[in-house]
Amino acid sequence: MLSNFILLSFISVNSFFNPHAKLASGKKATLIGNGPPILFSTGLYGTIPRFFYNEFVSELKKNFTIVTIDGFEPIKPCDIDDVANAIKTDKLAYVSHSSFEPEILESKRLNSAVLLDPISIPKVSFNGLQQPSVNFDYPTLVIKAGKLYDAETPLPDWQNIEFNGDIEYETYENVGHPDILDDNWANIAKQIGLWEMIEGKMMNFKEWKLDSKNSIPQIRKNYRKYASQRVSEFIQNTII
Repeated sequence: MLSNFILLSFISVNSFFNPHAKLASGKKATLIGNGPPILFSTGLYGTIPRFFYNEFVSELKKNFTIVTIDGFEPIKPCDIDDVANAIKTDKLAYVSHSSFEPEILESKRLNSAVLLDPISIPKVSFNGLQQPSVNFDYPTLVIKAGKLYDAETPLPDWQNIEFNGDIEYETYENVGHPDILDDNWANIAKQIGLWEMIEGKMMNFKEWKLDSKNSIPQIRKNYRKYASQRVSEFIQNTII
């Protein structure tokens, strides 16, 4: 109960100090930063609060306006038009982490997209679980956390998405799915143990020396910085 109260308090304070826009659906979007707008879909279909990603967002907001939809309702395809109309823009860039609805990418209001570890619920048919498929015609980049895809128990094929369009892939090795989160939240994910995550490089006893660059916080920091820089570069290169 107390943890829920603290979480809601964080969200309320965050919303109070940043501009927001009311959507046609009644939802509220919060804006932070300056520059072309990016709709950021956090994990669990956009329901994880943005402050779980403060370090990642702090880098992005230097060049872009980061838009997040408040509350605990998943982001839906219709929300793309709602957000674009509410903030008066013809196009949005889209950045997501983890699970999201693939149909979002079919919106005609998207200029570009960057997907961090894209995951989706499979479709169910008479043939069993089927990999979701989506079509789009704008530049899209997928950044994969190496340990999610190279784990002893890798992501099942039916949770991967079949992308049909202008798409690039790259992998950042030796990081896990939750390592993009700020340290406090990434550490909680590590304690839960659902995902393989960053581990510092093991050194030989004879050659061991203290190396701050080999610490988990530093490795995560490097990963977040790399991811935010790649997002910025990729989206900026799509602006005509």
